[in-house]
Amino acid sequence: CAKMLVGHGRFSFWSLVVGASKLPDNLPCPVTFLSPHQLVHFELEFILASLQGWRSYIVEPSVTKDITSFFIEAQNDALLSHVFARIGSWRASLKSLRGLLDNLLFFLYYKDHPVEFQLWAEGRHSLPISEYVTYLTNHPIFSKVDDSLTGLDSFRKEYSVLSKAVHASSGSFRMTDDVQYPAIMVHDLSKLGKWVTRERESIRIVNMILITMFQSEIESAKQLQLRKTISFAVPRTYHAKIRSTFNVRLISS
Repeated sequence: CAKMLVGHGRFSFWSLVVGASKLPDNLPCPVTFLSPHQLVHFELEFILASLQGWRSYIVEPSVTKDITSFFIEAQNDALLSHVFARIGSWRASLKSLRGLLDNLLFFLYYKDHPVEFQLWAEGRHSLPISEYVTYLTNHPIFSKVDDSLTGLDSFRKEYSVLSKAVHASSGSFRMTDDVQYPAIMVHDLSKLGKWVTRERESIRIVNMILITMFQSEIESAKQLQLRKTISFAVPRTYHAKIRSTFNVRLISS
């Protein structure tokens, strides 16, 4: 399918999100519900590319391989969500987005806690998600900045929404109805719209949290290419405040 992707302009996207050298020859071609909605699809591709930017320019060069694996799993969760949405598997796509948020927390916590990571690797360490969030809230870098800019206030809200999909605790996240069973691929434009909102918000939150944590690595003129990819994922309404608070210059034009 890689040759087909090249022919349809998809190669550039997959190169951005997984790296051109890692693009497999046998990349699968799923049934694509999003295909008729190319403008939405195209925008989301650039948003997803920000995760590869963080991985390539910040995470892999500065964090151990074991800890980087949490970030890679988070990135993979985001890609899974995109693929599930392409075929209309809405609940699975939302569950994958929550996996993205989970693994982001694990990455940020365990990079600062090597002893706890060793215990985790042995199956002897696990915290409630709220405690991972509390760690970031109390972190010296985060505690000096309003939660509305660090992304933590939005994280709490978004995590709660996505958890309803994970636990099937709200009827609006069901795949089935009175007449549809089994429901594996549901081509529903209203569910597409809801998923697009959730994906945009989840990726924005991830970027805001990473900007806060790694602000010194991307401030001023540093890491221009990374800042370009971040700029697609973080709406322009945040750019001025990010610059004044963190001295991180996103590209607004």
